[in-house]
Amino acid sequence: MRKLIVLFLLLFCANINSSYAADTKEVDAVLEDLQIKMSTVKSMQTDFIQEKNLALFKQKLVLKGKIAIQKPGLLAWRVSSPMRYCLVITPTSISQWDQDSNQVQSVSLAKNPSFQVAIQQMQNWFSGSYKTMQGDYDIALLSRKPLKLEFTPRATSLAANFIQSVTMSFQDDLYYLSQINIQEKGGDTTSLKFIAPVLNQEIPALAWEVKS
Repeated sequence: MRKLIVLFLLLFCANINSSYAADTKEVDAVLEDLQIKMSTVKSMQTDFIQEKNLALFKQKLVLKGKIAIQKPGLLAWRVSSPMRYCLVITPTSISQWDQDSNQVQSVSLAKNPSFQVAIQQMQNWFSGSYKTMQGDYDIALLSRKPLKLEFTPRATSLAANFIQSVTMSFQDDLYYLSQINIQEKGGDTTSLKFIAPVLNQEIPALAWEVKS
């Protein structure tokens, strides 16, 4: 279970201790605007398509499913195709279920402080608190419309061992992400697209059940 959870957190958290170039006023202004707008988003529900291109095997893995996020501290990641898998994060635990084992497994965050830190960082990522995440990445403004930012790990960061760059694209209104692209050092790439996100609407309690 730990391996699956770590892989999930790497997708969302390895690229979130981001920094911006201190002498780039334009990037600073963009991050300020994102933080203001994304902080107003209290909940998000969206379909997603995740494409993983494996350079070594020249294969593409395509996952489809749904994501639900409720501030503070709730996230549900459900894969419906080509297999069924669910991971739910609460303020106290991480739980997962998969179709093959048909078992629910849970990890206590109180007993795993490293996971707790990673999840806190992930919450900052989704809330747009980029200005508080300094030290590990340089940021470049790739385009204004649509807004695209590229995060490049600094040589001293842990992410530099396996991440070459991360490109984030935002919705036109800047209230949420539209796509994340990760270029790994080994040549693999991951693309995560958010399909028609619904913001600030009540999320059914069923969304937080690991197996439903």
